[in-house]
Parts: sequence; structure tokens; C-alpha cells
Amino acid sequence: MNVLGFHLAEQVLDGDGTRIAQFLTVSMKEHDIAFIHHEEKGKFHHASFFLETWEDVLRAADLISMTDTSIDIGPTRHGLTHGKTIYFFDPSGNRNEVFCGGDYIYPDHKPVTWQAEQLGKAIFYHDRVLNERFLTVLT
Repeated sequence: MNVLGFHLAEQVLDGDGTRIAQFLTVSMKEHDIAFIHHEEKGKFHHASFFLETWEDVLRAADLISMTDTSIDIGPTRHGLTHGKTIYFFDPSGNRNEVFCGGDYIYPDHKPVTWQAEQLGKAIFYHDRVLNERFLTVLT
């Protein structure tokens, strides 16, 4: 954040106030990169790329499928950020997200904070359950 100018847009805290997820942005979109707490330091969770419409996200899902790219999760919607999304793994094994819609973030606003017990609904709004792979597959 200090070196590259990112700011904290959203976060998830556990019961003792430890940040277990953080979503950082350098723009007004919900986030550009995300980090999830992991015992092994320096692990990356995903990068996100904004698309204009839900139709664009579904078209991305088609392209991902046509190229036999590994789909991780989605299409779905987030509780946090309110974006409609799909996650996939690039050829290097990094998780990426394409999404549309959602909230605008302003650098002078406080970060949106979710509690860990809300994490399932925050990440996967429709299922309201965390996919274990989502928290454990990092690069």
C-alpha cells in the first residue's frame, strides 16, 4: 500500500480483530488484488479485472470454457463488493477474477468491514458457504 499506492477497500476480520482477507485497489473499482490470510507468508490470492456488463462476464465464461482454462468458481455474485463474477486459473496457476457491477470505492472512505462469521455470504452470496479451495489455493 505504501509503495504502490493501493488502498484498502474491503476487509474481513475474525473475532479478535485479525484481518483474514483484504481487498486492495488503486482505482475506484472494488479491488485490483486480494490477499487471504495464510500460514505461508507472501501468498497471492487473485487479481481482478473489470468488465462492463453481466453479459461480458458470461462471454468471458464462454471463452474460458472454449480454451479449456480451469474455472475455479462461478459465475456467481459476491455479498462484499456486490460484483457479479467468475474465477479462473491462468496457465501459470494464478487465480484471476473477471467481474462487473458492484460498488464504487473512494480512497477517503473507510474500508467496508465484514466479520469472519459472515464470510460465506460475503464471498459467495447465493451459496452462503465458503468453498474450501477458495481459501487454500494460493500462489
